[in-house]
Amino acid sequence: MYLRFQSDIKKQMTVFAAVQSDLYPLLALSPVSFGEFQCNKGYSTERSGLEQYLLLYTLHGKGKLNYQDKIFDATPNTVMLIDCNQWQHYRTDGDAWHFRFVHFSGTAARYLYESATAGERFVFPIGNPVTFRAALGELFSLTRVALPHEFLLCSNALGSLFALILEERQLPSPHARTRASILQAKEYIEQQYAAPLSLDSLAAQCYLSKYYFLRLFRSQTGFSPSAYIRACRITRAQTLLTTTDLSVEKISEQVGYEDVSAFIRAFRRVTGVTPAKFRIL
Repeated sequence: MYLRFQSDIKKQMTVFAAVQSDLYPLLALSPVSFGEFQCNKGYSTERSGLEQYLLLYTLHGKGKLNYQDKIFDATPNTVMLIDCNQWQHYRTDGDAWHFRFVHFSGTAARYLYESATAGERFVFPIGNPVTFRAALGELFSLTRVALPHEFLLCSNALGSLFALILEERQLPSPHARTRASILQAKEYIEQQYAAPLSLDSLAAQCYLSKYYFLRLFRSQTGFSPSAYIRACRITRAQTLLTTTDLSVEKISEQVGYEDVSAFIRAFRRVTGVTPAKFRIL
């Protein structure tokens, strides 16, 4: 992990690190640490390679985020969401910056992060700050995170925060077209899964950059495009294996694999068994 930290913190409050437990890796949202900083103008954090996500809520003052080759302003009542594995640099912009932060992971962390930041909006305003601050207060009311029930309370509080974020991030108007485009792409894959399909061609059909298309597709379906193509192909292959006498090689061709070895590997990856073994189960 790379970290360059310049501490110019006027006041540090309620900073907790969760004590790891057997429950930790099983939760959809797992707390790692959370706290509150009042920073002076010299505060700065530059980091990459940390396997966590960061939610940062600005209370007062202003911060600046450099992330994903873009610059974002963190102003009062805005949320910052970043993947700490990616390079990021955030700092005080002006004389002071007061914020609360939560580092988290969990089995649903990436999905929620990508859903909330669809459209590459990594800093966005909260329309109902009173409700959001109250939900954030529930998390910060915990005096420690060590026992199983404390982990569950913390995970539940994080879930409430994301429920509020996703409710506000149901983007209307211009973004409705992109959601419809992803639905059309999904239906196109279901119909044309046996044809050669690439990320570039699918994104071009939606008139989106391939990276934006990839983010939207994953956030709306829970799959990457390649994983969804593979799922459609293997589902069809399972039907052919159980309802026909076609050879594995012929089925491989019919579901879009030119190389039967690649088909067998993909089938085993999805089902846990080879096509031949699946046929006799």
